[in-house]
Amino acid sequence: MPRLDDIRTRLVDYRPTTAPDEDRPDFEAAVALVLYQPDASEAEGASAELLFIERAQREGDPWSGHMAFPGGRREQADVDLQQTAARETLEEVGLALREPIASLDHFSGSRNVRVPPLLVAPYVYEVHERPVLEANHEVNSTVWVPLRWILASESWTAYEVERDDARMEFPAFRYDRYTVWGLTYRILRNFFAVVGREIPSPDDEG
Repeated sequence: MPRLDDIRTRLVDYRPTTAPDEDRPDFEAAVALVLYQPDASEAEGASAELLFIERAQREGDPWSGHMAFPGGRREQADVDLQQTAARETLEEVGLALREPIASLDHFSGSRNVRVPPLLVAPYVYEVHERPVLEANHEVNSTVWVPLRWILASESWTAYEVERDDARMEFPAFRYDRYTVWGLTYRILRNFFAVVGREIPSPDDEG
């Protein structure tokens, strides 16, 4: 199973596909993929873990209650999207991040008509100790998920969504009571592709 040392080696030379400045929508956002490697005293041979948040239920929010990575919309005061990812992570879960290990491909578009044109920039970070997290009002809960669980075929399932009287299925994985799908799945697929692993890649992505 992937350990943090191996992941860092794979990511260090990666050059992500980014959107040209002239093609970027008004809605820019950034997310943080925060990795933690348990030591031998916690779990022998354990894989690295990845931090997810469960968004709070909020009326009018197209991602209300969804599983996601810490992050959010860029503000005018943000120098760049990397600063957005760090600022939003601090606001949402009280975690101050250092420089990222790497950045991943920019993502845009959605099949949800309630979502405006957007661009999302993911950044990968590591923490050397399991941090104490303090979720704000935007976050219902946080969870660390072992990468070996995400890569296990038995973790994956189809997530059904009803939109405009139509039922659609999207690839997803389950961990405990949590279901991860949609844009977060697309970012995960890119992350694992860069580190040399493969997760299910069906046509529907959300």
